[in-house]
Amino acid sequence: MNIRGFMVICTALLLTQLLAEAPTSANVKGSSNSQANLIQAQKASAHIRAGDQLKLKQEAPYFADPLSGKEPIDSFHVNYYGRQGESFSVQDVSGEMVLLQDPSRGKLWVPVWYTTAASSRVSTIAPTSVTLRANTKVSLTPGSMVQWSASALGNREERQISVARWDDWYGIVVSPAHWHEDYIMNRPILLWVHESRITKQEEMSEGLMEPSSTIPMTAVRDIVDLLLHKGASAEETAKFLGEPAVKEHSGNVELAGQTFLLGESWRFVRPEGQFIAILSPAGRLETGKWIWPAGDKPMSGLFTGDDYPFIHHFMAGPLPDTLKLPYVWRNQGDLQYAYLTGASDNVLVVQGDDGRFSGMHDDSNIYGIDRLTGDKLWQIDAGYGRLLKMMGNTDDSVTVYTSFSPEKKAYEDRVRHIRLADGEVLWETRLEGGEEGRFLEIGGAKNSVIIYDRPDMGRETGHLAVLDRTTGKQKWGIAIQGDYRVLNSGADDPYVLIQTGQLLQARDTNTGKIAWTLKADTITGEDPHLYPYYAGGPRTDPFASEHRLRRWMLHGDQWLLVDLETGSEAARYPAKTGERFEVLNERYLLIQRQLPVKSESFGSSVESYESLLYDSAADKMLWTLPGQASKGIIEGEHMYLVLDGVPVKAELQTGRIVWKLPVTASQDYSLMTPGSYVLLEDYVLLPYGYDLLALGKKDGHIAGRIQNIWMGYAELREQISRDGLLNRTGDEIYAGSANGALTRLSLKELESILKSSEK
Repeated sequence: MNIRGFMVICTALLLTQLLAEAPTSANVKGSSNSQANLIQAQKASAHIRAGDQLKLKQEAPYFADPLSGKEPIDSFHVNYYGRQGESFSVQDVSGEMVLLQDPSRGKLWVPVWYTTAASSRVSTIAPTSVTLRANTKVSLTPGSMVQWSASALGNREERQISVARWDDWYGIVVSPAHWHEDYIMNRPILLWVHESRITKQEEMSEGLMEPSSTIPMTAVRDIVDLLLHKGASAEETAKFLGEPAVKEHSGNVELAGQTFLLGESWRFVRPEGQFIAILSPAGRLETGKWIWPAGDKPMSGLFTGDDYPFIHHFMAGPLPDTLKLPYVWRNQGDLQYAYLTGASDNVLVVQGDDGRFSGMHDDSNIYGIDRLTGDKLWQIDAGYGRLLKMMGNTDDSVTVYTSFSPEKKAYEDRVRHIRLADGEVLWETRLEGGEEGRFLEIGGAKNSVIIYDRPDMGRETGHLAVLDRTTGKQKWGIAIQGDYRVLNSGADDPYVLIQTGQLLQARDTNTGKIAWTLKADTITGEDPHLYPYYAGGPRTDPFASEHRLRRWMLHGDQWLLVDLETGSEAARYPAKTGERFEVLNERYLLIQRQLPVKSESFGSSVESYESLLYDSAADKMLWTLPGQASKGIIEGEHMYLVLDGVPVKAELQTGRIVWKLPVTASQDYSLMTPGSYVLLEDYVLLPYGYDLLALGKKDGHIAGRIQNIWMGYAELREQISRDGLLNRTGDEIYAGSANGALTRLSLKELESILKSSEK
């Protein structure tokens, strides 16, 4: 046989393979063009060499390994998709696939067909159920020689879902065997089948995420992954997913650029999982959050690559329903987090924060809100400098310290005394020598404002000044040699409390004269309440009408319950290394004790804790529980707390657990509980993750999440979160948030809705 004859036979064999599953051009419109393009793609693949420059003409899956059709159909690993127009240099060729090297994503394989002009004609279609003929094969790309038996997909009656079309070929949705491996996402792909192999097709008209949907959640997840992209319109989102169960205010949709921008959050609910579509103010999809039951391995924030718009959260507890509760009013702040930090009869004081973590803080502010209407009355911006405030109980003014002027874009130490009603500056002190890194503090005592700095940066002397709270004029001041601490907690303390080494002095607010002194045998160690990731000590209630005149203080090697008027000791508890506690009230301390570190293997160790309840009146430990107990609140003979971040109700005197929120894995969930409990008649409220949950007091069941309240954890804001994220006084409930809003709710209305929802 001559060479020409051999080439004719090879060409005939190639055409026979390409046309094996295709109808004739007389029966299918455009079939001849399709086959010509397939032959062209095959020829293009044969001539590609390492070093060639290629460009994607269509969004394409990037595979971890080349495919031949001999491997299991669901064994592929696709973590990334290439965008249309993305170019790359070919590193290697294997069959119909080429290798590229990406600086951040590593080695990736892509079918060369997606670099041909023909592939640009791929179009998406509405999700369609298709039934395939027996013995059908699916192809890596239209006309590809890399094929698998469709029966390996495992669906009964060989029914599949198609979401794309190219000429007379349909793209079939195929899931990987493991759609996530730990924190690595494996994404679905399309394999292709010719329309001649389809016996029946039916467009899916139902919303994929409506409660009545019969489409399996695995298929819904894959369809959303393939079809719903960043920038999709609200109409497109609703077309795929259906009508959301609830529409709410979103969280920040501009996190990447750190600009604060809110949109709308659409929550879709099915028993198997939930999906939150977050849309921009322009009605475009910004991102989405899947919420899944966790099984035995809860995880948070699972995603993959910059091209992937979704995040997956695996929740350890039951997925809550939403309680639609109208609010009395809602005040929207300018920054991502809002905390209630003070209150008078008519005005609420709110602190705003951008929520960025240590060393990257950009912005904060403080402002007043009319308690009746929710209208903003005034605001002070602090930029990325320090912001401190001090006010008394049932007060009509607040003292604010800022170290930076956003207007001047310069450091400037200012102390302003603000009238709550309208924000008017009643007096102001500007301190000389404002500079980056300076560490000024303010405090309060009876009719006084305390301004002080402690030795640092090689300075051996600190300075303290006491100002008249009404006029701002200095009453007295002292220089203090060596390190010291001011132990005042508010404007109602009777004296200025200064601790230097073994000496604790209470000084008269008007004259500076010493009123009483306590001397310890040892020098006071580092106060564990100052640990930045623990909100220890007493909780500050902005609505408390009476100031506590007895306070727990660390002095020497003892925690002392001190009468601030006389300096007398009411109770004591020995200070121990590895212990820190919350003050539940003057009598009870909830203590965390770190146990000796256990080594698991070379180079790794595990911290473990136990928690204790100390009764200072009886001077004894009442009980011990394993784990870290916090956020305690007492009601009658019981107390509510979180144990390793899990909500718990326990007997006060014995520690016996009455109920514990069911979780599916044993681990520390402390970051799930940024705020504190609020007690209702038959329920308790608790910020948990992004939600404000209502739990039944009797058995701890989740009655629901409160609509339009977006909670969240901000690093190094443990104390302000504990104090100001959720508060109650009378019928008023105030919920701060992680989307900048402070919301007032009615306790009576909430109780009524809770009871009605459970009938």
